[in-house]
Amino acid sequence: MYREFLATMGASTGGLRLKFGTTSISVLLEDLKDHQRERPDSRRHLKFAIGEDDYNGRHPDDFFDLSRPTPDGRDAAILRIHEEDLVSGKVAAERPFPTFSDWLRSVIVSRVCLEVGPKQHRRYYDLGPKPEAPAKAYEFFTRLGFSLTELGASSEVIPLEHPERGAIALISAPSTSIPSTGLELHARDKAQQLLLNEVIQDHKHELRGD
Repeated sequence: MYREFLATMGASTGGLRLKFGTTSISVLLEDLKDHQRERPDSRRHLKFAIGEDDYNGRHPDDFFDLSRPTPDGRDAAILRIHEEDLVSGKVAAERPFPTFSDWLRSVIVSRVCLEVGPKQHRRYYDLGPKPEAPAKAYEFFTRLGFSLTELGASSEVIPLEHPERGAIALISAPSTSIPSTGLELHARDKAQQLLLNEVIQDHKHELRGD
C-alpha cells in the first residue's frame, strides 16, 4: 500500500505540504540512484521522505519500519532519522507518529484546516507530558459539543470538529519528537476563537491532568 501511495502521488502534492521533507517520488527515485553510500536494509526500512535543508541544516529522513507493525498488525511504525545514522545504528530514531494513518490525519488537519485562515484564529496549547492528558482533552471537547471527524482517530492523534462553532481541534499525544500533549485549535470566526481560548485557559489545569 505504501509503495502504491508513493508511486501514484507523483512529483507534487499541489498546495498540500507534507510536513518537513519531500515525498516526491521522482526525488526519491533519484536518491536511490546513488550507489556510493551504504543503505538500510530495504526489507526492513522503506524511505518515504527526504529531509530538506533549512538554515539549521538538513532535516532527518522518514522511514517506515516494516519489521514493527502496529498492535493491530495493519500499519507500520514510522522512524525519523538521517539515513546514515540509521545505517550506523549509533543514533536513536525519533518516532514522530506511531502509524502512517496518524501521520496522514495530522497532515490533513494541519495543512487543510488549521493553517488556511488568519493566524489570530489559530492557537496552540502545550498540555504537558502526562499520559492521561489526551484522553482528558478529548473528554473535555466532547462536553463542549465537538465530535470526531470522518478521518477517524486513535489514542495518539484525535481530530475533532464543531460545525456550529465553525471550529476544528487536533489533539496529539506526546512523542519522542514532542514530549508533551499538543492541542491545536482553529475557529473561522474571531469571536468564537476568543471564546474558546478563554474556556481553555479557564480549564488548563484540568486539561493537563494537574
